[in-house]
Formats: sequence, structure tokens, C-alpha cells
Amino acid sequence: MAENSTHKINLIVVTPHQNFYEGKVTVVTIPSADGEVGIMHGHSPLVFALTPGIVTVRVDNEIKHFVVSEGYAEVNNEMALVICNSAEWPEQLQIKWILDSMKKAKEDIAEERQKPAGYKHIKDNQYKLKRAQARLHLIELYGSEQQKSRLARLRSGEEA
Repeated sequence: MAENSTHKINLIVVTPHQNFYEGKVTVVTIPSADGEVGIMHGHSPLVFALTPGIVTVRVDNEIKHFVVSEGYAEVNNEMALVICNSAEWPEQLQIKWILDSMKKAKEDIAEERQKPAGYKHIKDNQYKLKRAQARLHLIELYGSEQQKSRLARLRSGEEA
């Protein structure tokens, strides 16, 4: 028996480049600065900051995962609106680019630590690192076998 759509919440995920996702969902789990927030129809109004991480969407018995960057979410009993700088499905992610981004962010953080206090932008670089780590974690958990295999090869230095 299909679930009653009145017991679903409308999820809208928007980035500066696209309307990434819109649809009725049974439950959505969103990464916040204070931990994961689970949202269902009838949720109390809430606004919170996002941290780069994995969003889990359940529509009836189907579960999907995607990664978001920093941003914010606004929730009421009928809708969850997620506004973030980027959102990507596992199949959209490029593993070599992610690993290169992680390496660069770590280098930039180390370089920033050497600068005088007024010239530091460590927070920006920490967010770059968190975004890369979230993307990598999505691949590790929910990527295709081909993506996981390529990641293992790149990590072991077999592929350049």
C-alpha cells in the first residue's frame, strides 16, 4: 500500500547554479553544524546552518544520498528548504579532483598558519577541506564499485 502523500514533506535543495532537488519525501537527514537533523512532515519550524556532509533522503522505501556544502536550511511542518553552495550525487563526483582538492586545502591551511593573524583565511581553507572530505565520504559509502576501486587505486599511488 502506498504511503499517503499528506505524510510527506516537500524537500527543495537549491544551489547558486541549479535547483538540485525538489520532491515529496518521507524523511530527510541533513548535516548541520550541531549534528545531523532528521526532518519529517509536521516538524517544528527551524532554521540551522549546514556543514558539508551527506544528505539522506527517503521516499517510501527508496533511499538516496547526496553531498552538500555549507549553507543553511529552513524547515516548517510542510517544507524543508536547503540553500547551499553545492550539491552533488555520487555519480557526479570526480575522485581525482576530490583528492587534489583535499591535498591543496591541507597545504593552504599549513601555509595560512605561517601568516600573521590579520592575514589568515584558515576558516575558508578548512571549509574547502570539509567539502572534499564530505565528497570522499559519500563515495566511500555510496559510490559505485568502479568509483570505490578507482579511489583505492589513487590512494595506493597506482594511478596518477
